[in-house]
Amino acid sequence: MDAIRNVLVTDAQGAPTTRHRLMVSNDWDQVQHWCRQVYMPYEAAPVGAARRPDSVLDAIRIGHFTLSRFSYGIPVHLTGFSEAAGSGMVLTTLRGAIRHWSGGRAYSDTGIGEAFLVDNSRAPYWLDANPDHLQVNLTFQHDAMAALHEHWFGQPADEQMWARQFRFGGLQSSWICLLSYVCRCITETPDAVVQGSLGRHLEEAIGMHLLTLWRQQLSNPQPPRLHRLAPRHVLAAEQYIQDHRKNAPTLSELARSANVSVRTLSAAFREYRGCTPMEVLREARLAGVRDELMVAPPGARVRDVVAAWGYANLGLFAASYRRRFGESPSATLGRR
Repeated sequence: MDAIRNVLVTDAQGAPTTRHRLMVSNDWDQVQHWCRQVYMPYEAAPVGAARRPDSVLDAIRIGHFTLSRFSYGIPVHLTGFSEAAGSGMVLTTLRGAIRHWSGGRAYSDTGIGEAFLVDNSRAPYWLDANPDHLQVNLTFQHDAMAALHEHWFGQPADEQMWARQFRFGGLQSSWICLLSYVCRCITETPDAVVQGSLGRHLEEAIGMHLLTLWRQQLSNPQPPRLHRLAPRHVLAAEQYIQDHRKNAPTLSELARSANVSVRTLSAAFREYRGCTPMEVLREARLAGVRDELMVAPPGARVRDVVAAWGYANLGLFAASYRRRFGESPSATLGRR
């Protein structure tokens, strides 16, 4: 999943990049302007007390597809997707959760590594996203997908197929493998993706994968699977991790912060996040050290920064850091 999580925001050396950035904003009008350009016209509204978005949008073209990395930064309700735009979407969840709606009922939820496919020109659709949501989206043109279907399958697609919307993917799925490959190509060779034959190859691979899944749905539809959005104790533990990650809280502390037992918290993280609470903590701590190394003042030493985060063995830490970010801590410090 690392290639997907880091797409468009890091370069081939793992350094932060804004090359693909379209917008960073907490102004609704600006956010909606860019979303309508990248996706299609639709309506967005905040949910709950939060009123202003905290949005970041990065995007790149892959043939007729637009791949984007996006979050509103607050819980939102999206509706009114334009049928006239002739577009559809594949939303792959990287963080948080999204509830997808159709026909007046909750249709399916997607968690980390799961995706939802809908042709907005053929099916009614709206969604609710929780405050932690982050996704990589693919926007496609219906006409281009219809032409690809006719080219490879020798006949137009059944109109009923386009009306099918469904949940698919998962952390070990072929979709995540394909999307990881696409994202790695974007990170390592962005010009070849946008302008070269590599981009045409990726466009066709993505399109054929989605069409194959669509055709399978038509012949053997899978019932929508609906889960609850992440419960309050998961969100409370995640917030505690972000607030106290430098102090390396124990699993018992995380459970107490969420007012549940260790067993309940661990089971909830496995169900809603696909990992354990301590894996989330380890990721947050590594990311925290990286953030400090990248803004460290002149003369700072890796040893001092790492020690301030409570790591006793620099060698073991450096090995974990390299596995996670593909470079040593000293290399990150040298690029600050």
